Amino acid sequence: MSNSMRQDWQQICFEAMLEYIPEDFTTAEITERFRSVAEHIDVIGSYLQADTTTNDSIAKYYSMAGIGHKEISNYETALDYYFIFVPIRKRNNNEEALGLVYNNIAVIYTIKAMYKSALEYSHKSIEISEKFHVPQIELIISYNNLTSLYLQCTSYNKALEWNAKALKTAEESELADNPIIADVHIMRAAIHYANEQFDEALTLDFKALNILKRHYPEEHTDIGAAYNSIARENFSLKHYDTALEYYLMAHKIYKTVYGEDDSDTAEVCGSIAKTYMALENYNCALEWCLKALKTQRKVLGNENPETILRHSFLSEIYERLELYDDAIDHLLIILDYYAKVEEVKIIQIISERIADDYELLNNPSEADKYRKMALEAGERNE
Repeated sequence: MSNSMRQDWQQICFEAMLEYIPEDFTTAEITERFRSVAEHIDVIGSYLQADTTTNDSIAKYYSMAGIGHKEISNYETALDYYFIFVPIRKRNNNEEALGLVYNNIAVIYTIKAMYKSALEYSHKSIEISEKFHVPQIELIISYNNLTSLYLQCTSYNKALEWNAKALKTAEESELADNPIIADVHIMRAAIHYANEQFDEALTLDFKALNILKRHYPEEHTDIGAAYNSIARENFSLKHYDTALEYYLMAHKIYKTVYGEDDSDTAEVCGSIAKTYMALENYNCALEWCLKALKTQRKVLGNENPETILRHSFLSEIYERLELYDDAIDHLLIILDYYAKVEEVKIIQIISERIADDYELLNNPSEADKYRKMALEAGERNE
């Protein structure tokens, strides 16, 4: 094949693939359409040779492909696409277009619990967006994402500061009924939740849900997010049956749109497990927690904090079921993780639990071994 023929073929494929990369992943049909052609999109992307071009259409291709891979939880692939996009825009002196992509990079780093990098790119995104006076709706999205990030870093005052900025921008722009504002209310609800103000959080969750239902169909993922928040508040208020009802509604939407192999779906599975645990239905708790762990190990990796948290919860379930060997297996995974990061206080707690479980298994030698490890960790902690 001649170079000109190959270039023509690449251009045809490129234009065809652009039609299959949606800008909004909110329904099962859209997500499945992208998933079905993702391999072809990647093949075309590898032929575009972005390192030698300044073509804005190609830059858009990489950006949209990155969004698509993020939505189907292929986080490393999404980052690869974004970091091809960035130098193209820089060579074009198109700094304004970097704001949104920096925000998308920050979102992925947040999911991966790489908070320092997430904060760096989130602030870079906002700096660019404010400099070029981008549409207010884009600013609100960036402010809201930074709110979420500071929440995960437990910097609640910072989270409140950026949430207030998002809300003020929305009010000044007369966007009070825009679906994006529902996300701002949900973030403010999360701040109330972190401060144990559960009734106030619940009021904001329903305010957000009412806005979303005026604009979106029932299977929309933002409605799923609102259900998830409502469930969280009801759980904290010990309304476990109501919490379970809303968690299951959220899970149905996430599973339909994103599928089982998705971090959001897995997180809801973990919440459902926690709710069954509170209802003392340990077998159902085990079933849902194993679902969450399987997905989180696949999409987040074995040493992501969310994955480790799932091992911790599984160990508690197995202890309630008096399956102490299984509990110890998961506790040892947690112990190994915290030994690597030298969290001696947690090492002490986990070692004590392992020792207790070995005693219940009538294995005094192993119990003594981990009791001694707990004692040594306690001494280091002092």
